[in-house]
This record gives sequence, structure tokens and C-alpha cells, in this order.
Amino acid sequence: MAARSWFFVGPRDSATRNEEHETSLFDLIVPPRDGDRFQHAEFSCWIADASKPLKAVIIHQHGCTNASPDKHPPITGDWHWRALARKHDAALLVPMYHVAKNCDEWNDPDSGSERALFTALEDFAQRSQRPELKDAPWVLWGHSGGSSWSAQMITRHPKRVLSASFRGGCHKQFGVPEFRAKFGIIARDLPLLFVWGKRESVPTSSHFVSWEPMNTMYRELRAQGGKVCRVIDPRSEHGCDDSRLMSINFFDAVLSGQASGMPTTDVSTPWQPNDTFAALWREFSERGALKPKSPPLYAPSLSAKHEAKGVLLEWRIVPNLDGGLRAIRLHRDGKLWKEIGINEDAFLATGRDSTPEALRAHSFVDESKDSHSYTLTFLDIGGNESAPSESVRVP
Repeated sequence: MAARSWFFVGPRDSATRNEEHETSLFDLIVPPRDGDRFQHAEFSCWIADASKPLKAVIIHQHGCTNASPDKHPPITGDWHWRALARKHDAALLVPMYHVAKNCDEWNDPDSGSERALFTALEDFAQRSQRPELKDAPWVLWGHSGGSSWSAQMITRHPKRVLSASFRGGCHKQFGVPEFRAKFGIIARDLPLLFVWGKRESVPTSSHFVSWEPMNTMYRELRAQGGKVCRVIDPRSEHGCDDSRLMSINFFDAVLSGQASGMPTTDVSTPWQPNDTFAALWREFSERGALKPKSPPLYAPSLSAKHEAKGVLLEWRIVPNLDGGLRAIRLHRDGKLWKEIGINEDAFLATGRDSTPEALRAHSFVDESKDSHSYTLTFLDIGGNESAPSESVRVP
């Protein structure tokens, strides 16, 4: 097996000091056992603050395409998803299953993926010295085959799940009346978000197969007073793109204890957790994006130290949940020096909801031999700029 850029073969622990917080990143490879149908499973887990008990585990499950962390690294390194986990004292956990053939070699929990997940949870709980991680409730995000896996995990572990967001998929589950009946009983009181791309509603789309099953499940849940919200992304087909703006803010409402929207049996009206999310839903449904009016709340942090090649600059960013991250700006000696980011019209994420390549760096090396002072700012999706970090000077 080829080595990957983000993990070692076997367990890896790392910790970095960010101001008064200690963040930890753990990686693990779980090999298959007899009867398992995946080749191997890679898990990445990020914990924001070692001083606070974990209240939940956000499980971010990719779709059917074989995992390719070189092109689509796990979102444990994504500042936007990290901001959600940090706010709610949650671990951020990403499974990546590698298979030889078809999606059902992992997205059926009986294929071994359920067993691998529990193995990873127990391992991370032990190595992080956070025993609560093993039994903490789940927040499930799934894309395509990951949605199918998440729906099945809800029926298998209904008391473990706090909320779920499905980005496409589930046609093999929601297309089966028996599964819908079982799922409906379990999930009608569970805050759920269904996000589908508008172009998936077109019969020529290869993903049209999930359109009517999703709508059928949605209507049945709504008829039972279910807490389910449906969002149609007007700019997308099956890719995740900017749909994280809905999922992250939906989870924020639920985890904040603000999901007080009153259930109604009007199937034409999506359930909304609160008025704040309802406003975001209306804007996203029209534009396929958000344009936040307020600048980011938190200034980034920046550190600098000498290394053999020059000055190593490292940063931490906590973007607003409704604004995300579009660009990072490095200032040297009071002037804009480097901008790292994506274009104004680019999506905040890849089609699989990974961090865009330009925004994956958490550090930069200045090879200048002169003495300089540095600050850092960042831009959200609307172009709003954060306050600057504290200035650092080397030497």
C-alpha cells in the first residue's frame, strides 16, 4: 500500500499548542477481518481542546467513489468543519474506506464498516485519553453512498444519533417501502437535513435514481410531523460544493439546543430548526450560496519561528459558520504579501466536500533572510475580511 501524505501506516498521534488550547489529530488504519468486504479503512480524528469533555462525534462519511486522500483529504484539516466541532466540544471523525469494486463493499454496515468504526472509536478514545469518545452521541454527515451508510446506521443505532445530513444518495434505502417504514418510526423526531442538487431532479442525470425516493421519504416523514428539512441546491448536481453551508449551520442549530421549530404535518413546508437557519435556507435555496454581511468574529492566530529554509509561519483560523473560508492573506511589514485561496465564484469545497487544494496549507515558509514582521487575515465567502492576527516579528 502506498504511503499517503496525511497518515502513517498504523496509528499516529500529534498535538499542537494553539494559545491556551491543545489540539490533537489521530490517524488509524483498520485492516479487514474475515468476512469484511473492504480492502482497508483509514480513520482520521481531530479534537479541538484537550481540557473539555467531548459531547459528540461528528462523523463525516464520503460517498461511493474509492477514497483518495491525496485528491480529497479528510476534513479533519478543514478550518470550517473544525469551527463547528470546536464550538460544540465535538470530535471530528472521518472514515475513508478503500474497496476493490463496488460501493456496497463498504456502505453496507454488515460489510465490516460498522465494526471498523467501533474499532476506531475505541482506539481514539484510548490514545486521546478521552474515554467519553467511545460512547459519545453521533452527528452524521453523508454524501451519496455515505448517506446510504448513515441511514442504515440510524436504524441500527437510533439512540446514538443526534442529527444527520444527507447530501444525495439513499435510493436503495428510501426506495424500499419496508425500509422507509422502519426508518420513519425511528427518525421522525430526529433533526434531519436532505440536500439534493437541482440538476439531480432531471431524468438525464445519473443520480436521478435517488430523486423520487428522497422526496417520498421526505413527504412521509413530514406527514408524521417529522423534523426534516429539504434543501435543493440550485447550482449543483451531485457534488457537495457549497452545500456545507447548510449542513454545518443546521448542525449548529441542533447542537446549540436551538432546534425548537414546531413540527407540522404540512408536507409542502420544510421543518426549520429556528428562524436563523430558516433565513439561511431561503437565501441558499435561491442563490446556492450565502453572502454574510458581518465580518468574521475571530481574528486568526499566527506564529513564526526560524527553520533551516527560512521563517516558518503557522496559523489557526476559526471562520464564522455561515461564512466559511475563501482566502488567507499574509501581510509582511504592514503590506499584503501573499494571498492563498480560491476565486470569488469558486465553491468552498470540492465535489466530495474536501478542502480546496489552495486552502489545505496551515503554514508557509518565508525564505527571506531579512528581519520582518508578519500578520494574517482571512476572507469569508462574501469577501468580508477578518481582523488581523497579532503581529509577530522574526528575529
